[in-house]
Amino acid sequence: MRRLLATSIGCSFLLLATMASASADAPLCALAPDFARRATQSDAAFGAAVYDLRTGTVWSGGLPGPYALHSAVKTPVAWAVMTDAYEHERELTKLQRDAIFYMVAWSQNPDVVTLLGMIGGLEGLNRYYERIGVPQLVELQHANRWGSGRASPSDLAHLYAALAVSPEVPEPVRGEGLNLLRAVIEQHRWGASIPERRLVGWESLIKTGNFTLPEPAEPEPADEAPANGLESDEPYASATEQARGAKMQSGDVNDGAPWYDHDEDDGPVIRMNSAAIWLNAPWSGSEPRFVIAIMQETQLGWSASRALQNEIGATLAHAVAGRVTGHPHSIQPHCLKRSLY
Repeated sequence: MRRLLATSIGCSFLLLATMASASADAPLCALAPDFARRATQSDAAFGAAVYDLRTGTVWSGGLPGPYALHSAVKTPVAWAVMTDAYEHERELTKLQRDAIFYMVAWSQNPDVVTLLGMIGGLEGLNRYYERIGVPQLVELQHANRWGSGRASPSDLAHLYAALAVSPEVPEPVRGEGLNLLRAVIEQHRWGASIPERRLVGWESLIKTGNFTLPEPAEPEPADEAPANGLESDEPYASATEQARGAKMQSGDVNDGAPWYDHDEDDGPVIRMNSAAIWLNAPWSGSEPRFVIAIMQETQLGWSASRALQNEIGATLAHAVAGRVTGHPHSIQPHCLKRSLY
């Protein structure tokens, strides 16, 4: 038992060191040429990152964003609340357990503010980000969205890598957290699933976030627009302000116009992201091995956006599986000079 504990601690510090030393991303086309081809051929706006937790390498590609985090931020909130209780030797109450479960597994919004209040609000979440080694997330918070601001796919991958391997996360908390991700219901999962026939016994624990911006509407005259008491550091059209007012209390609100140019006549904008922690097979220790992050902002509609998310996930999953099994894709010539290989 002591030997296993020492090995576990040693691996955690090694992983932390590789996380800290990874100063630049490698091009994702070096890992997944099919992703690069899809990104250049598509009108959709999306980006992705893959984090190898053993080597510290991060491959990223597509459009860097920033994209909205949305419900993906609920996972670090849960980790922070459970860490606080564990370190103060407090058992979670039934209210806390229920709130954490429904917030993560069912992606319910109302409990987020309640749980944040238990760790000192957004300042408490900021301290937790700094503690686990992702201070860049502090600057990306949005005060009107319980800390769920914008981030690049690489930022999202770093966040979930920290949750997966940082020694600042007590092992009992990490175990409970991974169980929460195992319980995420199917309609809140898409992208980055393990190709089971190639990596037998591996697990992919996925948390997602999404939001549909309302279709444009005729704005009311300024002197007739109802006051909604919302404050923002970004410009909004009055129609958008009204649409987001009803969702402010739940936390699931629009945090600004899309970052890319689009034709408002094309319909609503769909924001969608996925963060997946891959664990290797139980007979290999079930250790966290990869993190895959996918983020998009498109006007494809809900079904097509989800299909795209799954397509990107499958492309990256098979590329990672090829790397693990020793049958990787050949690296494209234009990636050779930029690759970290």
